[in-house]
Amino acid sequence: MPSINPERRARLIALYREANSRAARRAQAREGGLIEFVRYFWDVLEPQTEFVDGDALYAICQHLEAVTFGEINRLLINVPPGFMKSLLTDVFWPAWEWGPMDMPHLRYVAFSYAAGLTERDNGKFRDLIMSQKYQEQWGNKFKPRKVGEVKITNDKTGSKLATSVGGIGTGERGDRIILDDPHNVKEGESEAVRGETVRWFRESLSNRLNSMEESAIIVIMQRVHEAADAHRAVPFQIVGLPAQLGQRREIGRASCR
Repeated sequence: MPSINPERRARLIALYREANSRAARRAQAREGGLIEFVRYFWDVLEPQTEFVDGDALYAICQHLEAVTFGEINRLLINVPPGFMKSLLTDVFWPAWEWGPMDMPHLRYVAFSYAAGLTERDNGKFRDLIMSQKYQEQWGNKFKPRKVGEVKITNDKTGSKLATSVGGIGTGERGDRIILDDPHNVKEGESEAVRGETVRWFRESLSNRLNSMEESAIIVIMQRVHEAADAHRAVPFQIVGLPAQLGQRREIGRASCR
């Protein structure tokens, strides 16, 4: 059997890779594309860990997509630990909106009970959008400018700020407010700490939105106490995920209305 000329082999490999890249772009840039995006770019952030999907991941992706498509703008997800909530909500989803959804103008402000947690996720977000794999796919949508762990900006006026409950974000506004674990589990039984967080949510958080009608608040958290439901001041679409799920259930975007 004759051997293939090295130059021809290289061209065939390049064509094969480009075909796969185009297929991946099509799969990511559509309804249902967030889960495909996470699957495709998983190895950029977790090269030593196998990606395992499941009911919880699909449910969270479907509801985050409902926010992207303007079907809901107040979303609360109660989820047990170990469900990839921060990585999905504060890293992959914003990168998906900036790239495949062609929304690099969006501005995010991410809060948690400790700034170190949101800064950690901003670092992962930066690593993802600066990666060669992401740049090859979506680098034509925007160019990163400031790329620190506290704040990341791009050339389309988009930004992503990491802060904490009551922190520097009180002077910033966003199209997406992400509140990831507002309560410290270790302080969940403290009525004073819990009450202060709830008060901050009710009095300050909605004032950080660019538009009360179109901007979104996404809260994803462990429910650490019965009195920790700060969202009761505002009508939210609530998704509760138990620690164990049975057979996969299709949760369509229509359920978010």
